[in-house]
Amino acid sequence: MGWIALSLGCAVLLAAFFAIYLKWIAPWRDVEEIADAVVNSRSPRKFLISANPRAGKIGLALETLFDRHRALEKRAHEGEFSVQSVLGAMLDGLLVVDERRRILVMNPEFRRLLGVNETAPGTPLLEIVRDVAVDRLVAEALDTKQPQCKAIRLSRGGIDGLHLEVSAVPLRENPASMQGAVVLFRDITQLRQVEEMRRDFVANISHELRTPLSIFRGYLETLLDDPKQPPGELLRILGVMEKHSDRLNALVDDVLSLARLEAPEPQLAITGIHLPDFLGAIVRDWEKRFAAKKLRAELDASSDLPLLHADEARLQEIIYNLLDNAVKYSKVGGAITVRAKAEGDRIRLNLTDQGVGIPMRDLPRIFERFSRASNVDDRKFHGMGLGLYICRGIVEEHGGRIWVESELGKGSTFHVALPLRDERRLN
Repeated sequence: MGWIALSLGCAVLLAAFFAIYLKWIAPWRDVEEIADAVVNSRSPRKFLISANPRAGKIGLALETLFDRHRALEKRAHEGEFSVQSVLGAMLDGLLVVDERRRILVMNPEFRRLLGVNETAPGTPLLEIVRDVAVDRLVAEALDTKQPQCKAIRLSRGGIDGLHLEVSAVPLRENPASMQGAVVLFRDITQLRQVEEMRRDFVANISHELRTPLSIFRGYLETLLDDPKQPPGELLRILGVMEKHSDRLNALVDDVLSLARLEAPEPQLAITGIHLPDFLGAIVRDWEKRFAAKKLRAELDASSDLPLLHADEARLQEIIYNLLDNAVKYSKVGGAITVRAKAEGDRIRLNLTDQGVGIPMRDLPRIFERFSRASNVDDRKFHGMGLGLYICRGIVEEHGGRIWVESELGKGSTFHVALPLRDERRLN
């Protein structure tokens, strides 16, 4: 009997312990597991705890807390994604700095503009931009609480002549009471270059117009004062006026060609051109100019060359410009050679002279607008530096390429490679 009583006692104790475990120990372990999962942003195995009412309430509270935490995380992620998307889509560089001008936020465009890598928050503004003018602008915006704007020019490292419009706007009505400013960097380099080209264009046009117009006016006054000039003197005056009239015509032609090149939709009248006949006619037209400097003109163009599909008037403009330079800079008694040959699906035109040549340092920019070789005497050789720029534009309109080889003191060879058929224009 004693053994049975002991067994029953043990069973009762075990049952009591198991009941206590289920009601008081296991539920709180579940609560601990749930709390640990919530703290570490993991989804718990369960939230429902039924054995202990108080533990069950805590489990449900933790579930509500977990759901709110997930919702906040989602909103924060969406907000961060939206901010990053906006910053990444901006075409201007952007910085956000605090009241001590330390960088808090930087967008990709700013890093691209200034060539900087990702920067740790808190880096001083001056350390990144390395320009006192920008630092002073931001400091003034912070001090006066008013937006500030200034155009600056940055030259540092690999950045040469970067023109920026910098705007600093202080943060206002900030609920977090954070002082600071938003700084925008807009690249206006191209605008400045266009403005500089416009000024150069006006200056060059004015210079080129002034001389012939002054000569016209001078000789007109001479003829008005004394209409009965000796025949020889009258012929000389008329010859000079004709020369400067041609100069003005050439200037007007260059300006019109420039306008055509810069039109939004340049129009080319494509026709089939038989180059031997086309180039032969041009060489004959220039015989008087060649003879004036005793130049020998040679044409090398096989009669079986395939037809070149191009705008005949614009192609003639290219050849005229190249011949004008060749004659202008050739020595008396020299030679000018014009060649044309087929190279696969392209035609190569070469024009070689025995002139003064082009210095090596000038070759990379010789086809730029208003560019002239540094060894050219502007007082002796007039021009605006538009001819080769126009040639390049016309060649590129046809899908071709132009380049030059030159040796100082020995002459130059200009190469023009054009497709036989520019499919962009023919389709």
